[in-house]
Amino acid sequence: MRWARGYRQKAIGDYLLFLTFILLPIAYCLLPASIWATTITADHLEHFKDEDKYVATGNVRIEGEDSVLIADRAVLYQKTSDAEAIGNVIYEDNETFINTEKAELNIKTKTGKLYNALIFFKKGNYWINGNNVSKIKEDHYYADSATFTTCDADASSNPDWCFKGSNVDIVIGKKFTAQNVTYRVKGVPVLYSPYMWAPVKTERETGFLFPVIGSSSRKGFQFSPAFFWAIDENKDATFYLDYYSNRGIGKGVEYRYLDFYDRGRWYIYHLKDSELKKTFYEFKGTHEQELGDIKGYVDINYVNQEDFYKEYGYKKNLRIQRFLQSSGEVTLPLQNARFYLLGQQWIDLKEGHSAVPKRLPEIGYVINPVNIGPLMFTMNSSIANFYRQRDEKGQRMDINPTVSYSFGETVPIFQSLSLRETAYNLENAPSYKSSAHRETFQYKANALTRFIKRYESFTHVIEPSVSYTFIPETHSLPLFDSTELFDKTSIATFSIYNSLAFRHLTLSASLSQSLNFNAGDRPLSLTTINAAMSGPFSLNFDMTYDPNKGRAETVNSSVGFTIIDKTSISFGERYTNVDERYYYTFGVNSVISKKWSANANIVYDSQAGLRDSSASVIYTEQCWAVNISAIRRPGDNKRPAEYGFMLLIELKGVGQPIRLYQYQTHSTPSS
Repeated sequence: MRWARGYRQKAIGDYLLFLTFILLPIAYCLLPASIWATTITADHLEHFKDEDKYVATGNVRIEGEDSVLIADRAVLYQKTSDAEAIGNVIYEDNETFINTEKAELNIKTKTGKLYNALIFFKKGNYWINGNNVSKIKEDHYYADSATFTTCDADASSNPDWCFKGSNVDIVIGKKFTAQNVTYRVKGVPVLYSPYMWAPVKTERETGFLFPVIGSSSRKGFQFSPAFFWAIDENKDATFYLDYYSNRGIGKGVEYRYLDFYDRGRWYIYHLKDSELKKTFYEFKGTHEQELGDIKGYVDINYVNQEDFYKEYGYKKNLRIQRFLQSSGEVTLPLQNARFYLLGQQWIDLKEGHSAVPKRLPEIGYVINPVNIGPLMFTMNSSIANFYRQRDEKGQRMDINPTVSYSFGETVPIFQSLSLRETAYNLENAPSYKSSAHRETFQYKANALTRFIKRYESFTHVIEPSVSYTFIPETHSLPLFDSTELFDKTSIATFSIYNSLAFRHLTLSASLSQSLNFNAGDRPLSLTTINAAMSGPFSLNFDMTYDPNKGRAETVNSSVGFTIIDKTSISFGERYTNVDERYYYTFGVNSVISKKWSANANIVYDSQAGLRDSSASVIYTEQCWAVNISAIRRPGDNKRPAEYGFMLLIELKGVGQPIRLYQYQTHSTPSS
């Protein structure tokens, strides 16, 4: 009997196996394809043929091609792919995760309506929480009322920050717009706006950027909005507006473009200062162009008032710069040579426009280094027109061929001989002949060798070198650029470099001394000393010493070390004998934790006191960051020192950092 029962069970199993492999493929071919594109599993599943719908209850799971819908109860219409899901609804695809009470979705188009929904966008970490949310497109959502944030959140908690408003329209990767918006911190309203637009940063998008808001005792209240225009895939522009309650309104526009053969950016700014009674213009532009092998560029920098950057420069290097240079060049490459056409002009921000010679234009021919037997030949030649409103001006032709030769292995020796012919056609030059010219040459020689000794724990390197430069005596010429500095020279220089390299420590030092044979009874030039150490801490030292006067001319030193993990401190000192002035610097950079970091830089002048200094503290969370900065800018005879404070809040994933508050004041002049 047991044998008979086992036989019957085997027969039933073979029959079921036959149905699986034979009848199931036949049924698959006969059923509509759309139902097999979507898989439904549930505790209870019914199909209503008249309406062509499936009703599923209990642990419902509907799987599409790249999405899944989970609910307590769901209805799926086969022909239209429309689905209604109720109770603990979860929807997920490659881009989105949705948790909602009720959903009306089309499985194919991924559009529909969501009720009391929390929506998470995986790319960019964006969250939407709204009662009635319309899913217009795969990346486009609209809600009568909703919150928007990039902070990790759930339906029952208040995120670190969010925007809450009505008529909320969100296109992921492009924009966020809403009306009656409140900016909330942990659910508490902080700011209000009747309307808000913000770019959701994944791609460029036309719209307003967050404004700069500030205050200054000199400029008054400041409000600086900006508008970004995405003209094309390779072109865009930004429009700027600066309102200063005590000064006036500044207007600016910047245009940028990029193509296969050209690129550039152009900027123009205008401000009429009501306090200084001045009109300021600033114009900047760069352009690069390729036409076959011909390449060209233009770089223009212009201001109509020399004190523009002192008044409105926001960076130290802008405020202290002496010259503005504009230039343009076209280059035609040849085999081992090139032609060029160059134009240059400078604006002296201290003495005005008229004192600096302008190169308008210069035509040049350059032969790149080429071997001629054992020799190497190169040449620079040019014809230039120099113009300025006062002092000497005119034309100059300069030809400078050079032949060089090197030999030796243990002690390589390099020699070069340069001939130079320079001729002028001068105007407004009473101290010189109008057709002044100069014929001269330069001889240079350099010998260098290296001694290396490797020990078990370190390597010792010594590199001595000797060089000599000779130029015969010439007569004086008007100074246009470095070409005129090619003058009487007879200098020999001895240098030695010494290095000890350990596993975790490197020590190095160098000494250089020049002997000027044209200096009469004081042939020794400045002695230069350099020393450095790198390892557990860094040390740098350099000094120039005048052996004739027996005193140091300049001394610079700095030391930096790590006091604890990710926290470093640096000290520095600079001395110049010109005005017997010392400068002391201090800097600290610390990553205190994953969320906190701080840095500070202080400069102290032994004569003028505290100079450019700054300090900032940065706090970073998953979805936002705060940067609190304090700065000090030194004053001069006309203006007192300036102190500034800035609070910058960055909402990650939304637009640009928001400068919510910025305050600047000025100290009274020191007695």
